[in-house]
Amino acid sequence: MYKSLVPVSPERHGGKAWRGFSGYLYAAGEAVLPLCAAELPRAAADMPVGFLRQNDAVSPVAICSLVPGRNFYIAPDGRWLGGYVPAILRAYPFALVAGDGDQRVVCIDEESGLLLEAPDAEGADPFFDDQNQPAGKFAQVVDFLTHLERDRQATARLCALLDSHGLFADWPLKVDAGQGTQDVTGILRIDEAALNQLADTAFLELRKAGALPFIYTHLLSTQRLPVLSRLAQLQTQLQQRQPSLADAFEMPIDDDLEFNFD
Repeated sequence: MYKSLVPVSPERHGGKAWRGFSGYLYAAGEAVLPLCAAELPRAAADMPVGFLRQNDAVSPVAICSLVPGRNFYIAPDGRWLGGYVPAILRAYPFALVAGDGDQRVVCIDEESGLLLEAPDAEGADPFFDDQNQPAGKFAQVVDFLTHLERDRQATARLCALLDSHGLFADWPLKVDAGQGTQDVTGILRIDEAALNQLADTAFLELRKAGALPFIYTHLLSTQRLPVLSRLAQLQTQLQQRQPSLADAFEMPIDDDLEFNFD
């Protein structure tokens, strides 16, 4: 999704500006998108939520397609076809990247097409004010990414706790991408049988850590898998005859950029 992330600084971007994106085509190739625990209640009502293991750490993801390189929630014209837009997309073209030590650095994708050399261009938002402090919408972005990172860390702790109790298992998924049915590998789910077999002390530990709502929200989201088939059909319709989205699909379209989880 990101092509060239560069730290935002007064030295490099003080005389420049940026504009918000007008569509989600930048994420059209993302079959899964990272989620944080605070997002799960709304995300799970709209899309299936699974987990990925990377570098021995497990994290939740929104499953946007079972076909690699496809995001069925994004229409050919860039509009979002679901009801909830994952937070990582709403922050684009910005991201918080690990710096020295425990520091996190706000970066911008300079190849996004949203970086403006002329600060007075139409729709331009400056990065900094006269005191080189984050200004306007960019200040909102910085605050949003800071809260997102805080929740990412809390989510990582929850997932580590679940992993320590052996609650993650492979999710046996299949997809027919036009070449016969194929297995989808790498996506995990919470093993409900293992959860029910936990000792009382372990279950109490999960409850005290606030993990139970997280667990049950994920389990409910698994019932949203059929939505992916509906979206795949809609994608075909949109590519063939470009009907109006309101007529073609019942889900609401979210075009507003909001820096919050609500």
